[in-house]
Amino acid sequence: MIEILHPTTDSARIAELLDSGFRYVDAWAGSLAELVVLDQFHLAADTPEARVERANHIAALRFDELAARYVVFPWRRTVVKMPDTEQFWRLRTARNRYLVDIGEQRTWSEALIGIAGLSVGAAALSVCSLTGARRFRLAERDTLSATNLNRLAASVCDLGEPKLLLAQRRTLEIDPYTRIDAFPDGYAPEVADAFLGGHGTDRLAVLLEEMDDLPMKFDIRRRAKAARIPVVMVTDNGDNVLVDIERYDLDPAYPILHGRAEFAARWSLAELGDPARRLRLVDAIVGSRITPRMRYSLTQVGRTLPTWPQLGTAAAVAGAVGAMVARLIACGSGIHSGRYRVDLDELLLGAAAGETARWNTLGEAEFRAAMHPGEGSSPATPMVSRAPAHRRGRCAGTS
Repeated sequence: MIEILHPTTDSARIAELLDSGFRYVDAWAGSLAELVVLDQFHLAADTPEARVERANHIAALRFDELAARYVVFPWRRTVVKMPDTEQFWRLRTARNRYLVDIGEQRTWSEALIGIAGLSVGAAALSVCSLTGARRFRLAERDTLSATNLNRLAASVCDLGEPKLLLAQRRTLEIDPYTRIDAFPDGYAPEVADAFLGGHGTDRLAVLLEEMDDLPMKFDIRRRAKAARIPVVMVTDNGDNVLVDIERYDLDPAYPILHGRAEFAARWSLAELGDPARRLRLVDAIVGSRITPRMRYSLTQVGRTLPTWPQLGTAAAVAGAVGAMVARLIACGSGIHSGRYRVDLDELLLGAAAGETARWNTLGEAEFRAAMHPGEGSSPATPMVSRAPAHRRGRCAGTS
């Protein structure tokens, strides 16, 4: 997707690109000054003496001929002069110092992170890259649509483009030395070995699983468990997120999805994809301890909502939390398997976060009745009968 050119050996190619109208960005001069300061912090002082010493130090290091590169971004028709991979890594991680120690930073930068699904997964990818991760395997077959723009940092100029392509571009613009293996047809059993890797150095250090496809959620876990690859899943819960961690690397006997869907453990992929079984699976995986508005929204999937309800708030929080958990695991943290909760509404609203006085909220009992219509009311009953007539059909947020 990009070219990385040497200033001497590739000088003809560089000249060709610039002559053809490619925009030129000089990120080299500013980077040099920052690199010098990293080596000799006293030179950061903005005095005439410090400026002279900086200039002499730069000349002595011969950085320009040794460490400069020209990076070509064809989709932007731009050439950027910037430091090589090692020097750029030092700059990119300079402000991580002490918050992430040097050993952790190296480990994280070298860890191979797999992300299957690039909705919430795209937010996690961005944070992984921002904090210094440089090796990824990405799987996604979907394209960007207008309904994705409530949670994906994207542009209307890119509608219809593959989400995977857009994610690759964003990541390479953060760090062009990032290595990305792309799976544009998404995850499927046919590519499982290539995506997860074997038992050697090509095996994923952590898998962030963010797919909508229920059969593939189970399939990838079965294979990750066999390969002892830890799995992290972050799920939207209104403005909050649920974090599921399965440390198959530490305990290969750990049950898939914490045993919450044990009844489906032996189902075939066709059975897992059966629409009649979907509600039962979603209920088992997500549970009923979710926000009142999320409960209502889930009962509307397939009726007035085309798919899983999501907010930009939750996607942003999920990306940060998922990336943090992946880094902790990759760097050797003993974080345990289990479900973790990040409940911002409870933190900010307290008991009021659980109130069910509005038309678009459901209590836990009503939610379970709606999700299991054979055991009580029909799915529509709790949603309509509980709301006063003058409030039915009003938009969320109105009074």
